[in-house]
Amino acid sequence: MIGPEELLAACERAVGRAQALGAEQVEVFAESGLSTEVELQKDDIHTASTSDETSFGVRVLRGGSQGFATVNGIGNLEAACSEALAIAAVAPADEFNQLPDPRAVERFERVPDAALRELRVDSLVDLAGSMLAEVRARDPRVRIDTGGVAASVHSRALASSTGIALCEAGSEASSHLFGMAVDGDDVGSFDYDSSTVLRADALAPALSGLTERFVEKCLGSLGTRSGESFRGTLVLSPEVVQSFLLGDLLPVLSAKAVRTGRSPLAERLGQSIAAKALNLIDDPRLPEGTASGAFDREGMPTRRCVLVDRGVLQTFLYDAYEAQRAEVEPTGHACGGAAALPRIGTSNLLVSPGDTPYEKLCREPDRGILVTRFSGQSSAITGEFSGVVKGGFLLRQGERVPIRETMIAGNLYDLLHSISGVSSELTNLNGCALLPAIRVEDVSITAG
Repeated sequence: MIGPEELLAACERAVGRAQALGAEQVEVFAESGLSTEVELQKDDIHTASTSDETSFGVRVLRGGSQGFATVNGIGNLEAACSEALAIAAVAPADEFNQLPDPRAVERFERVPDAALRELRVDSLVDLAGSMLAEVRARDPRVRIDTGGVAASVHSRALASSTGIALCEAGSEASSHLFGMAVDGDDVGSFDYDSSTVLRADALAPALSGLTERFVEKCLGSLGTRSGESFRGTLVLSPEVVQSFLLGDLLPVLSAKAVRTGRSPLAERLGQSIAAKALNLIDDPRLPEGTASGAFDREGMPTRRCVLVDRGVLQTFLYDAYEAQRAEVEPTGHACGGAAALPRIGTSNLLVSPGDTPYEKLCREPDRGILVTRFSGQSSAITGEFSGVVKGGFLLRQGERVPIRETMIAGNLYDLLHSISGVSSELTNLNGCALLPAIRVEDVSITAG
């Protein structure tokens, strides 16, 4: 692994080389990381590996035309500069293809955990073995299909011909489990859980919490029965809020979607797009966020950004290109790595907690469905969705009964306005989202 300062120096040298070869503007982004991983398969340790990789992405502009090339290793940087220029020579020109000027970037104080760098394969194998043993001890009916434990330290740097020169480092450890419970002929639905921490001393407790949640989820889907068909209440777990509700909403908050006519919210800035209970924030400076950092993929400063406040749309997400076209400031939402050009995206997503405990949120409806996983089709443009609830529960007068696959259908934008409750508890999802459970009304539900 190459440290951040050395990585930045390499980026700056590459900027100078690309300019010497004829580029008018140059941006070089680099990332370097040392990672160790143990993979699980079929209730056993499958593989263990360590990787040490450094990648560079070179973007050049000449005459409004853009070229991009990515390579591994410092020794290949000159070839990447030449390749990017060759691509720019045949690419169409665009007057908005301009690299951003530097902005003041406030330091983000987070020191990588040195102990994570020292974690060797044998230590992670021991941790993975302990996780397997704990799952078996909690309940032998639970089967692990796949899983893993990983730790990494990494650095990133960006230099440009416009004067940007930035670098920073980070570290994290993660774990995940995917599997199901089997009790004789009763086979439960597949389920998943994960955990991400920033320090080595937090890893073992996180693994214990992960196994407890995973076993509980898997056992909960045993003994399913047919559900009921009605139009009514859904309680969306934090995982479903992330994958479904926000997964469809965030793409239409992109300034590119607005400009290209692919966002139904294009004319809704400053207007209500959801119930007042919804507050959506992207916080790239969250101290415990794995996606936190002082600057985005283009070197623009990051800041806490309120996207939806009490149901009212506050802003769209801009990278430098879209900001220039719209004649506004970038919002620091250029994402991605060295392998591709920047794209618009978020970092650490937060939905503000409500004032209703999760158990009460599930207990209050006379009848409803708790959705812990959703598989289906949806259109962010029209908002229409339909699909299958997997691992769902029928909520009836305080009782929670596991049900077979149940169909739900509706419209995302109607769903946002029909939010009737938000849990007071937040769940940390992969270190890059803190989300509550959300209850919505008036959804079409068809028993499987």
